[in-house]
Amino acid sequence: MATRDVRPSDQNMRTMLRIIRAAQPISRVDLARRLEVHRSTVTQIVTPLIASGVLREGAPELGGTCRRGRPPIGLTLRDEGALFIGVNIGVRRTQVGAATAADQLLDEESFETLSDSKATLTRVDSIVGRLQESHPDRTLLAIGVSVPGPTDAARRELLFAPHLGWLNVPIAAELNRGLRQRTKDSRVSASVIVENDATAAAMYEERRRSRDWARKGRGDFVLVRAGTGIGVGLVVGGEVYRGTGTDCGLLGEFGHMTVVAGGKLCKCGNRGCWELYASATSAAALYSGERASGGGERRMRFVEIVARAEAGELRAQATLGRVGKYLGIGIGNLITGLGVSQVVVSGRIVHGWRFVHESLREAVSATMAGRLSNWSVEQGQPTGAGLGGAFEVAVESYLTRLSMPTGVAA
Repeated sequence: MATRDVRPSDQNMRTMLRIIRAAQPISRVDLARRLEVHRSTVTQIVTPLIASGVLREGAPELGGTCRRGRPPIGLTLRDEGALFIGVNIGVRRTQVGAATAADQLLDEESFETLSDSKATLTRVDSIVGRLQESHPDRTLLAIGVSVPGPTDAARRELLFAPHLGWLNVPIAAELNRGLRQRTKDSRVSASVIVENDATAAAMYEERRRSRDWARKGRGDFVLVRAGTGIGVGLVVGGEVYRGTGTDCGLLGEFGHMTVVAGGKLCKCGNRGCWELYASATSAAALYSGERASGGGERRMRFVEIVARAEAGELRAQATLGRVGKYLGIGIGNLITGLGVSQVVVSGRIVHGWRFVHESLREAVSATMAGRLSNWSVEQGQPTGAGLGGAFEVAVESYLTRLSMPTGVAA
């Protein structure tokens, strides 16, 4: 394999740190091979990181196993003193957890999301404080917050959460205020990054895939996360794409693209939005035939519809088939518009995949993209990406900070 001599750019360092995290322990030789650079370039990058305590290099413990020759020397992230907090603010529930960079979950708490944004953030801040107190031997390095709506370009504020009715919520400022109060130091402030939940879930999916280095040419993909609503994350060249300019926070809000002209009124103010027909929540309205709930009648939950379908109820099966059809129509639009033909579907909708996927694929096949591209739609995870995505946001912000010219010294 041909290698190239390059200076240790910010991008090289960030990519290298990601590879180490995914494949640790990893030798310098393997690292150079995967980066397609000379080993001297790897040495130039890792030496200051080892000196500062960010990385550790040594032979893995052999556990008493006899082996000949010199044991391999591997690089690992040194994270025994590090603490990362993830916050997943969902429409129904909010999760707050603490973890290490090596994906070890240390603690987790959750509560029903409150209608008032300030009350919710006060509750989150209180949990963050408890998590810090529970791990006094660790230093909080970053907080990642996953939110159900677009964020500002700086990823500090939630601009709009249609299902919660929240508008312009300064999440980073609120959580940083709590951190400063607890430390009694106005200069102390761990980075707080606010990310759209679908983008965070795409980061989680990319991280999950990166562990399987046999799939190194896996290429770009689109993540469609369907639950209460629908969000879309785009990964290009191993990087989550966020768009450019001041409106980049709107990227991924495909759940609010129109698929039915003059259709049902959405909470965002538009009519006929995709998520009104293809999300897990939309199945309840489709199942009831759009009848208004009255007389104390409770709207059926998605898992209940799936259970009825699995029990053989034709009405439930037909409902999930309709959801799959609408989901496929939107996915066909994504493949055509974005030019990315690999799609992963995650979220609660996956619980009904058995009854959704066939009509979904038929709908995609009927589009121009379905006929002309080598497309694929695969089943992702129904749960886990919410809080997992928030952790990825936190750790990624830390790795990015390390990659900056002053990152090691910091």
